[in-house]
Amino acid sequence: MVMSESSAARQQILETASRLFYQKGTQNVGINEVIAESGVAKRTLYRHFPSKDDLILEVMQHRASQWLTWFEEAVSSKGGTAKERLLATFDVLQNWYANPDFRGCPFINVVLEIADATHPAHQVSIQLRESIRTYIMQLASEAGVKDPVSFSQQYLLLIGGASLMATIEANPTGAQYAKQTLSVLMDAG
Repeated sequence: MVMSESSAARQQILETASRLFYQKGTQNVGINEVIAESGVAKRTLYRHFPSKDDLILEVMQHRASQWLTWFEEAVSSKGGTAKERLLATFDVLQNWYANPDFRGCPFINVVLEIADATHPAHQVSIQLRESIRTYIMQLASEAGVKDPVSFSQQYLLLIGGASLMATIEANPTGAQYAKQTLSVLMDAG
């Protein structure tokens, strides 16, 4: 399927804004920088995204969809059993944290950058968190974990901690500590 010129321009804006927001932060990137980097006219950007908040929201929705698909596919390819896949989540995350372009979790970053908890980008982060929790809860259920709901909440603490550790220390090894803790949790429940 061939993308229309309008769709191609919209995609170029989304990809450029996504890269810039992740590298520099949403608050540090202006619309003019997105326009200059994406090579589109100001009018084109505003036709697709009437405000910077609309652009931030679309970027976050786009990133969330891409990230969740990547995560689930990468985890699925790592293990035959649900238990192996649960443990592999932190191997997948460690690879992400080790990427030289890693600048922290973009969803945590946005929540921290945008102080307004009613901003739609916050909702995207909350929805992604819930999607991860649901995915982990399903795997935990398949793995025979006794309380998959509590386990999935504990998992979110581990992934958040590992992500922050990787960001603060610029070192991906926190994922292995989280994996060890996850193993203990799985064996306990």
